[in-house]
Amino acid sequence: MSSIVILSEHSNFIQEFQSKFKQYIDYIKTFLTSNEAENYIIKRKEYLIVFIVSTEVDESVIKHIHDLRQLHQIYVYNPTNETDRWTNEYKKVCIQDGNHPR
Repeated sequence: MSSIVILSEHSNFIQEFQSKFKQYIDYIKTFLTSNEAENYIIKRKEYLIVFIVSTEVDESVIKHIHDLRQLHQIYVYNPTNETDRWTNEYKKVCIQDGNHPR
């Protein structure tokens, strides 16, 4: 089973994503806190998970889950095109700016 997990402190980011992609994606799970998202991903060992986070998310959540087998890809949505250095340290992390993924 596959799943998209979205983490953002901003509910409008989550709502915007869901409205744009709901017709293409069967299962989207959303979280407003890092702990909830991290716990969900850790427990879903049988899933294939794509994790989408907004730029305000702290690196620590990525550090804790990056090497999990069920975590396929991490997309950091970044409409301002500013990248944090830590994003380059993880091979599963892709930066999604307003125009294209990295």
